[in-house]
Amino acid sequence: MSKRRKIFRDLAIQRMDYLYKLAYRRVKQGDYRLARRYIEILLRISQRTRIRPPRYIRRGYCRRCCIPLIPGVTSRVRIQSEGRGSRVVVTCLLCGWKRRYMIKTGRRK
Repeated sequence: MSKRRKIFRDLAIQRMDYLYKLAYRRVKQGDYRLARRYIEILLRISQRTRIRPPRYIRRGYCRRCCIPLIPGVTSRVRIQSEGRGSRVVVTCLLCGWKRRYMIKTGRRK
């Protein structure tokens, strides 16, 4: 990776992080419209630079309505147990969108 590309990558990640934090604060203040706009800008930066946002940002917003997911405010988090594998289910309280994440289980010796 060239030095110039690395600088652009670092700058894009910093901007995405800053926009996510602004959106998170706006949701806590109750301004959903501006928070949605910040997430849309974040996604546009990600698409134009072809850089994936960090994991906490990818998992931290609703894919349908572009609102940051804050447990108890805009999302509900549940653990769903099934046989060998369990999963975490995050539900957006505004639009009903659900996301499921597998939980790694430790192997018994």
